[in-house]
Amino acid sequence: MKNVDIVFVTNLPSFYKIEFYNQIASKKKIMVFFTGDKAWERNNDFFCGNIEFDYLYLEGPLFVKALKGIIYISRYKYKELIISGWDQLLCWFCAFLFTAKKNACVIESSIYESDLVGIRYVLKKIFMKRISKAYVCGKPHIRLIKALCFKGEIVTTGGCGILNYIQQPLYAPRQKVKHFLYVGRLIEIKNVSFLIEVFNLLPEFELKIIGFGPLEDKLKQIAKENIIFEGAIDNSQLPFYYQHSDVFILPSYSEPWGLVVEEALNNGLPVIVSNCVGCCEDLVTPERGIIFDIQNPNSLRDAILKISQIDYYNQLRKNVSQMDFVDRVKKQLDCYL
Repeated sequence: MKNVDIVFVTNLPSFYKIEFYNQIASKKKIMVFFTGDKAWERNNDFFCGNIEFDYLYLEGPLFVKALKGIIYISRYKYKELIISGWDQLLCWFCAFLFTAKKNACVIESSIYESDLVGIRYVLKKIFMKRISKAYVCGKPHIRLIKALCFKGEIVTTGGCGILNYIQQPLYAPRQKVKHFLYVGRLIEIKNVSFLIEVFNLLPEFELKIIGFGPLEDKLKQIAKENIIFEGAIDNSQLPFYYQHSDVFILPSYSEPWGLVVEEALNNGLPVIVSNCVGCCEDLVTPERGIIFDIQNPNSLRDAILKISQIDYYNQLRKNVSQMDFVDRVKKQLDCYL
């Protein structure tokens, strides 16, 4: 039996989780089990980083992977078992086969994209009865677990990992707002086709799109000349694009949190996000950007025109420049330490 403070079970060995676990491991003894799942729409460097903690990749068919995980986890004596969500068979095995009072769950889903009726809702309620502590990203995530009748301890982390943060750029007013930026996968749920339709009607503004995915060809066909597709860009190169843009836009139908919103803010950009983006209530305050109504076809256009008013824009930019991302990281880590 091996002694550790925390056992983590998570799906993606993403760069922001690797850095998060590295910093936790500098203070506590941890073991991380990765299921090894990867999404093909991600950049290669999305899954890279110097791993400085004990870990194991679980491989094989779904049931075999879950069975392996239970066998390996049972070899550890831990103070807390932290499960990332309820979407994997291994998470369910962990919840019901190990001691409930030591079970914790990271809640990255928000009330915006979650069903509150039907069999999935019932199953999630059953799952949460086996959880004693919930680590939630923000306010919409708290509302979700309360809707699931969760009675345990709630810890608000303010994020879901540690990004490649940079020193916050100094405030400098701009003379004109013209360059808008989208960063993300080109898939239906990101609502990029609607974003393009809006910018097709606003030829005075430029929209750069960074990312790739199955809709890329279709989106290029409907885009006008003021819309530029940059393709896949390494995460390490993204600060250049953020800092040479004026506004970041994330128009998703569904977004559990929205790491790219944090990246944009960290690079000094005011943001426009849909009201279905998980971080909108916690990060996109009226002092930092605009939340548009995804049900109102004119809402995004109105937001673009409003944020392009230079005095208003520069005030937003000044407010964003004063955000303390060092403190954000510390607060997130303290939730686990």
